[in-house]
Amino acid sequence: TYETFAAVADKRFEGTLRGTLTVTGGCGGMGGAQPLAVTLNGGVCLVVDVAEWRLRRRVQTRYLDELAPSLDVALSRCLAAKAAGEAVSVGLVGNCAAVLPELLRRGVEIDIVTDQTSAHDPLAYLPDGVDVDGWDDYAATKPEEFTDRARESMARHVEAMVGFLDGGAEVFDYGNSIRDEARKGGYDR
Repeated sequence: TYETFAAVADKRFEGTLRGTLTVTGGCGGMGGAQPLAVTLNGGVCLVVDVAEWRLRRRVQTRYLDELAPSLDVALSRCLAAKAAGEAVSVGLVGNCAAVLPELLRRGVEIDIVTDQTSAHDPLAYLPDGVDVDGWDDYAATKPEEFTDRARESMARHVEAMVGFLDGGAEVFDYGNSIRDEARKGGYDR
């Protein structure tokens, strides 16, 4: 993950992520390496995850610097760090299907957008509007309905990613099938 962000730094930002803001989704499993990889490359990272415990675990293991209580607080911290050239990572409990479109709507200047959610399995991607505590039961009892809702959320998630791409951001995923799942959810770009 470090090398991926170093390659982006070399390609787009003169060898460093200093003064850039990366927004990414997923802080479990391999996604947990993203905030540290961005800060080791000198940048600011806002990582969004639906599960607070995942973010807290990354703070405890020092892969993530801090946890913000709201989007406004997270943005304030990230934008101040970006302006100061500070390397910092901030976690936010939220769903990318809601947070990314909101960032796009607000016109937040984001340099890199990526994703490492568990999109390869729609039952492992929490649909927007579904409470994390009811996730397992809902997925187990109504897997087809859950899958449809997850794909619809992925469609909004990817649509926002493409919006940032159109605005000039470097945008990529980690081969987690989110683009194909978004296509199945109705987003055809």
